[in-house]
Amino acid sequence: MRILVLSDNFPPANPGGAGAVAFAVARRLAEWGHEINVATYGGDERFGHVSRQHGLTVHRLRSPWPRRFRLYLSLLHPWLVARIARLVRELQPDVVHAHNLHEHLSLAALAAARITGAPLVLTVHDYRLFCLTKFLCAGHTSAGSENRAALANSRRIAQPDDLAVQPLTCRYCGPRLRFFPVRNRLIRWLVDRHVTALVCISEAQRAALAANGFHRAPLTTIHNGVDPASCWSASGEREAWRRRHGLDERPLILFGGRISGTKGGDQLVRALAVARRRVDAQLAVLGENLDYLRFLEKLADDEGVGGQVHGLGWLSGDDLRQAFAAADVIATPSVYPDPFNLMNIEAMAHERPVVATCYGGAPEIVVQGETGFIADPWDEAAFGDRLATVLANRKLARAMGEAGRQRVLDRFTLDRQVSAYVSAYQGDAAWRDGSEAAGAGMKRASSES
Repeated sequence: MRILVLSDNFPPANPGGAGAVAFAVARRLAEWGHEINVATYGGDERFGHVSRQHGLTVHRLRSPWPRRFRLYLSLLHPWLVARIARLVRELQPDVVHAHNLHEHLSLAALAAARITGAPLVLTVHDYRLFCLTKFLCAGHTSAGSENRAALANSRRIAQPDDLAVQPLTCRYCGPRLRFFPVRNRLIRWLVDRHVTALVCISEAQRAALAANGFHRAPLTTIHNGVDPASCWSASGEREAWRRRHGLDERPLILFGGRISGTKGGDQLVRALAVARRRVDAQLAVLGENLDYLRFLEKLADDEGVGGQVHGLGWLSGDDLRQAFAAADVIATPSVYPDPFNLMNIEAMAHERPVVATCYGGAPEIVVQGETGFIADPWDEAAFGDRLATVLANRKLARAMGEAGRQRVLDRFTLDRQVSAYVSAYQGDAAWRDGSEAAGAGMKRASSES
């Protein structure tokens, strides 16, 4: 098939998040013989460029992006939408696969993607289609009454019967939306009119989308996956990696990603203080947010665990793989309904137990008591106790790690994820009208599957 991928972000310029998932899927599709073009935002210079990257043709579209107009440009960026329309006409794709478009390429690109009648699959990686802050207001951790409000909000939006947002009355979204109160209606109209399949990355996210009016386009869930073959460690790497990063041989908790208050770093430091009553543990934090790292280090001092929190920066490739091998447990304590934290399946693929949040998609990944533990990160005492239980029992940790890798092999491989997308592409082609282009697209899809 000839597939056009649309994504706001794409490696190497942006190595994490939705862009990393889009890259992994596109690269595997190219390895399977599909012709892949990628359109992504390339910055604010006047002219873009085209390059070859791991078998992909990547079109980096450049245009000014004044930040003060971001709420409007996220809906319609006229220059980038026009470029995408020209690219669709030029490439004549059999299918367009869009990932997050709500920042740079803009959601109006959904209309441009359908300009030749090709089916459009939209994978949603967060909640911004209906919540401007992506439910991140649930993780607001200021002191006093706002912290208590965040606790109540976080627990409320985790309930499947109370997922509908009220942006005009939300204390966080309201001030931003008062100039554009019809934003969510416009987005639903674009999705309903142009998207032929709406893909969620967890059942928790699917429930949230359905509760907020996204039910006309077929909703399906395709979990993210990893390549198990890339998740291994050689003997001796654990010790070498720890020495290289200034860590000793005490039990190590690993926490990382796009670290922020919403990912539960505050709660994890307090949980570390609880865990250390039973186990002499240390915490390694992976991520680029230096301001937040400094905050965590100060919090660690306040909680009596100063010197036990180590910021290691952003890791990738072999360094990240070795970090998983060197860790004893991975913590993913998001305090908002994180749809699908990749750290969970990456840890399990490396045979490491996970202590994960009870919010969002984590309970679909981590099996309680079998591949790790599910706990409420707002209950730091309980979360810390779960960490200590794993760290104090190597036999339990080993069994959980082995069960975790088997669960990844059974349910969360990259090949399984990409196969599901190929099926979605072919199913969308069958829904097209009886045009000649549609028939040609179906023949290509059938012959290459």
